[in-house]
Formats: sequence, C-alpha cells, structure tokens
Amino acid sequence: MVGQNTSKIVLTYYAILLNLFFVPIVFFKAYLGPLPLSIEIITIPILAICFFIDYIRGAISFAAFRISPFVIAFAAYFIVSVISLFKAYSIAAGAMEIMRYLSYVFLFLIVVKVKFTDVHFRMFLYTFSASLILVALYGLAQYMFGFSLNQSGMYALNEAKGRVASTFVNPNYYAGFINFVLPCVLLFVVCYVKSKFLQIFGMAVCGILLINLILTYTRAGWVTFIGGLFLIFVFSGKAFYKGLFKWRIIISAVVIIAVLFNMPDVQLRTKSALHAMSNVIQTYIGDDQEKKAADENNNIEENQSIESIREDHNTEVAVVSRTILWKTGWMMFKENPMLGVGEGNYLVRYPDYVKKYPNLNLGYRAYSVHNSYLKILAETGILGLITFLSIFAVYYYFIARQYFLSNHRIRPIIVAIFAGSATYFMQNLTNNLYFIPQVNVIFWIVSGLLFNYIVSMRKENHIHS
Repeated sequence: MVGQNTSKIVLTYYAILLNLFFVPIVFFKAYLGPLPLSIEIITIPILAICFFIDYIRGAISFAAFRISPFVIAFAAYFIVSVISLFKAYSIAAGAMEIMRYLSYVFLFLIVVKVKFTDVHFRMFLYTFSASLILVALYGLAQYMFGFSLNQSGMYALNEAKGRVASTFVNPNYYAGFINFVLPCVLLFVVCYVKSKFLQIFGMAVCGILLINLILTYTRAGWVTFIGGLFLIFVFSGKAFYKGLFKWRIIISAVVIIAVLFNMPDVQLRTKSALHAMSNVIQTYIGDDQEKKAADENNNIEENQSIESIREDHNTEVAVVSRTILWKTGWMMFKENPMLGVGEGNYLVRYPDYVKKYPNLNLGYRAYSVHNSYLKILAETGILGLITFLSIFAVYYYFIARQYFLSNHRIRPIIVAIFAGSATYFMQNLTNNLYFIPQVNVIFWIVSGLLFNYIVSMRKENHIHS
C-alpha cells in the first residue's frame, strides 16, 4: 500500500474529497458584513480543522515529501507581503489578500504531506473526474441553450452566441482551469487506461473539455493549450506514443479535430490570436508607429474581406487596451520599485494613477492589470516578484528532479503536471489567475495530491533519490 493502514476514520481524506468535488462546480459570492463568503472559504477551513483533529487523534501519518524548500519560499513571499503593507492605502485589502494566500499555502502543505492509501488516491481521482465532467457538461449546456453567456469581447466574434464560463464566472478563468487539468486527463487516458471502452470515454471527455476551451473564446487560452500539447509530445516518452497510436485514440483525435475546426469563429479567432501575439511582441520590442502602420498596410491585401479587416482592427483595440493596463501596473512599480504600493492595493490605487496619467485612462473606475506578475510587481515590488517566483522555482525543481529519477510508469504523471502547470504559469501573463480563489485552490490541491502520489509511487517502487 502507498499509505499507512489505519482503523481510524481519516477526516482529512473526506475534507479533501469535499474540496475536490465542490470547489469546481459551486460558485457563489456573498458578504457577511465586510467579509467575503464563497465555497473555498467554507471548504478550506473544514480541511484545516479536520487535519488538526486527525493529528491530535493520531489518525494520520506523514508522507516522505520534503516540504522545507516550499515552506521557505512560501514564508519569504509572506514576509515581503506583510512588509509591503507599510506602503498600503488599504490595510484591509492587503490583509484579505494575505489571508487568501495563506489558505493556499496550508491547503497545499496538508495535501502534499499527509500519507494516503491507494484507495484514497483512486477516490480522489474519481471524485475530481466526476466534478470535472459535470463542469464541462454544464459549459456545453450553457452554450447550447444560451444562458449566462459572457458577452465581453463579442465585438471580435461574428458567429458565436457568447463566451462560455461554465461555473467559473469568467471565460478567462475557465480557460485557465481547462488548460491546467486537460494534460492530466489526456495522459491518464493514453498511458494508464487499459479498457477500450474507458479509453473512448476518456477521449470523449478530452473532446468535451476542448470544445469548452474553444467556447471560452480566450485567445491566450488557445495559445497556451498548444504550448502544453507541445510539452506533452516532447517529454512524455515511449509510454505516451505507444498508447497514442492505438486505433481508438487516433479515430477519437481525428473526430475531435474535425469538430473543433468547424466550430463558430474558430478560424477567425485563431487568426486574431496570432495577430494579437504579433502585436504584443511588437509592443515589447518597441517598433515605432510609422513602421507599425506600414506593416499593417502591407498586411492588408487588395482582396482581403471587410470582416477580416474589421477583426484586425478589433484585435488592435484589444491589444492596446491590454497593454495600457500593463503600463498602469508598470508605472506603479516604477514609482515604488522595492515594495510596491502594498499587497492587495492595485485596485485601490488604480484611480490615482489614471488621474495622474490620463493616457492610462480606459474609462473605468477600476480595472484589473490582467497580468499576475505585473500585479505582484505593482503591489510588492521587485522583492515580492523574486520571492513569489522562488515558489515556482522550487515547484519546477521538484518536477524536474522527479522526472529524471522516476521510471516510465510514473513519468507520464510528472509530464502531465508539468504541462498543465506550465500553461497556468504562462496564462498568468495575460490574466490574474493566481488571485482567483476558485482556480487557485484547484491548482494547489491537484498539484499537492499529484506530488504526494509521485513521491509515494517512487518509494513503493524502491526508486532511490
């Protein structure tokens, strides 16, 4: 067995099941006075309480996972965040942000360190899979019946009825969630499922998730998905390719690709995504306006359709808006380079900066920076960004080390979490997913459980460090 056998009921195990099932499918946000109330604010404290009770009762033992590098990295960012509050206009906003951060930390440390049995891990898989399928089916129903569709960004879509967010409120958040979990689903189906029926069912789930990803119409999500797929093909090895070239996998993949290619606005939106990437690169390398205008004119051929020209224009508007938001965050950092404007205070200070710099004003009272790393720079300065990135340096060092130490049985799991987390890391360049509780809870709990399982499997197979 992977975990320690015990006759006592492990409350921590049931609390994790609670989080895995309900956090993806339940979204609500209410307030008890000034305090926000949402599903993770209920389920994470339940997990912490259950862990404490189990520890006192002696109902749990600990896995052979070395948490000290993570604890040091987590603590470093926590310290910088607290110090940054000395520069904050709103201590309450900063304190709430820090409390959310600590909830992720304790969640991860609990699920990565508690020892579980094979049965526990299988139930974690079944429970999360059930929740994932319900979320994806709800997303399909949302588009088919046209309820609660997001209409932001619809100026760039000609055929679509709206953008799907499923249970994640915002299509960008939903795209980030799908990109994180999809590599895990794909590699599990291809490398570990033996039943022909279950393989076909698993590929159908992959297809439904991909359709949902398309229906979010999140260009950054589409691009990062391709990047994650590339990582899977490069690093998965022979176990993946051996499973990939089975007739049922190939036929399923062909059907999925054919369906995706013929969905509303896919070809136009794909062109727009590539054009947006090109413009963002031009923004960073500093092309002068005359050269940019000349390039745009050269790109418009005489036989180009009116719709295509309009899409290029809409893409330009979207890119300009996004880069202005990034410049706003950059200005906050430039004026407060060491500790920023204070943890959680970007939106608090946003009105001051658009008033001070009218060229940054997009007509909103407050607007997210749409880049997690710029948000961290703006709020906690260079020290905050360095300490925050140190968390992911430890995260990816663990993945790399396990990849080279593990055998072919475990390696697809490692590649799955690497590809999924890499898409999550990259999509935070255009969104604030690190600061969206529902998405971030799923990221840390799934990462923690997979890390735990990888180490447990290595110990079980006597693969020594």
